[in-house]
Amino acid sequence: MSNDSKTTLYFSPAVRKALKKRIVDTNETMSEYVDRAVANAIAEDLEDIEMIEERRNDPTESLDEFLKALKADGIIQG
Repeated sequence: MSNDSKTTLYFSPAVRKALKKRIVDTNETMSEYVDRAVANAIAEDLEDIEMIEERRNDPTESLDEFLKALKADGIIQG
């Protein structure tokens, strides 16, 4: 951990209690657990951004067109 930097985080009492239970269950330090959780959240965000970029030029339809198609297929009533 020599290259890690120190950061102060403030958690609500309920989140802190749940976090303390999780670190006992996972046998990790609070820093390890939070570091992994944040890294996973960032990775998910990057996957979402990549998917958006891949689909940026896909054809689109309006909400009204989408709803009309669902009604025509009998999936929704209206």
